[in-house]
Amino acid sequence: MRRATAILALVPWLFGFSILEKRDPEVEAGNAALKAGKADDALAHYDRAVKKLPADSGAHYDRGAALYALSRFDEAGQEFLRATDAKDPALKESAFYNLGNALFKKEKFKEAVAAYTRALGLRPDDKQAKWNLEIALKKQKDEEDKKKQQQDQNKDDQNKDQKQSQQDQKDQQKKDDQQQKKDQKQAQNDQKKDQKDQPKKDQQQQKPPPQQDERQQAEAVLDNLERSAKDLEKERARVRAVRRAPPERDW
Repeated sequence: MRRATAILALVPWLFGFSILEKRDPEVEAGNAALKAGKADDALAHYDRAVKKLPADSGAHYDRGAALYALSRFDEAGQEFLRATDAKDPALKESAFYNLGNALFKKEKFKEAVAAYTRALGLRPDDKQAKWNLEIALKKQKDEEDKKKQQQDQNKDDQNKDQKQSQQDQKDQQKKDDQQQKKDQKQAQNDQKKDQKDQPKKDQQQQKPPPQQDERQQAEAVLDNLERSAKDLEKERARVRAVRRAPPERDW
């Protein structure tokens, strides 16, 4: 049985896992092509093998190995997952291990940790699984710390925005209060001015208009002239009467 090397290896290769009781020519051809670094040719052979043996866990494992070599990690993970149904403990453990590798490549560290843990449950002395598990745990922690840091930053930003909003409301309320006081003071000043100007207004209302005053003065002059003329006439009549009267006898 051949399996993937540790993730930190410079060239992480996966090799076909051939445990079929009856050797299949497509599986053998795929294994040979994969060993030769011809992952595309290997995948074509494994595709035909899986089509003939759809329930065979070993064939799915081999196909997953070719997909992994082609960096098609999502598809590889699906094939390794199907291979975890294998009854053979060695194949089952190797399927979980390489499932962890595929998940790690997709930066799904939490899921990778679970896969490596299952692999170690089947084979506790697997040094590569232990090594990769430690790396995945560290990556998972870094990711969680980064996520928590981002959440804290978002919370700080939210608090800052909330404080700024509250400060803006206070500033606006202060401006409104100042404007209200200013308006009230202006209204009071206007009221005082109206009270001060009221006597003048009353006096102006009592004083007749200029045209009416001139008319009354003209009428008064005419009345005086008329009365003067009548008085003058009366005086003239009295004088005439005195002249006509006989002189008083002085005897």
